Amino acid sequence: MRISKWMAAPLAVALLALPTQAKAQVGISVRFGTRLGPDIGVVAYSPERHGDWHENYRKWTPVTLYDINGHYYRNAVEGARPVVVYSYNGEYFLPPTDREWIGRDRRYNYKRAPVEVDFGRARPYQPVERVDPRFGAEIGVFGFNAQVAGDWHRSYRRWTPVTVYEYHGHYYPNNAPGARPVQIYRYQNEYFFP
Repeated sequence: MRISKWMAAPLAVALLALPTQAKAQVGISVRFGTRLGPDIGVVAYSPERHGDWHENYRKWTPVTLYDINGHYYRNAVEGARPVVVYSYNGEYFLPPTDREWIGRDRRYNYKRAPVEVDFGRARPYQPVERVDPRFGAEIGVFGFNAQVAGDWHRSYRRWTPVTVYEYHGHYYPNNAPGARPVQIYRYQNEYFFP
């Protein structure tokens, strides 16, 4: 009987430490999603596209992006892994893989250099499409989620209908040539489809 009492105390403490409601987890994911911003496409370094690194690396700008579940973002959140890439002419690309490159650029933080997994997921080079600046900053639009926006039967009056403009699969707050208007909802800084 004494042994069971000694085992019951740690079990009771462990149960008290467990989260009691999933709402806290949902709230974290909502804040997490709004802070990330758009996914940044990172391509592999290409001498044909970016020039011979011996002559051109000073034109490139080292930029820290944050890897979250295989995607790169400008904003850091808890658990994100910083990765330093280069930016040039609106493109983001991994550094050269030549051994001679290591230590050459004093501006570059080699402690945050890409690892093997980054090189494995680098997108093949595709010309960057310049987006008309009149569109404004890209908006993240999500699918409807009752845990975030509430049951639509009771919550839809709290949502604000907004029109955003879709251009090549991305959503923007302003209209510009070639865009398609799309009616969606906004609730607590989250944009979502009905």
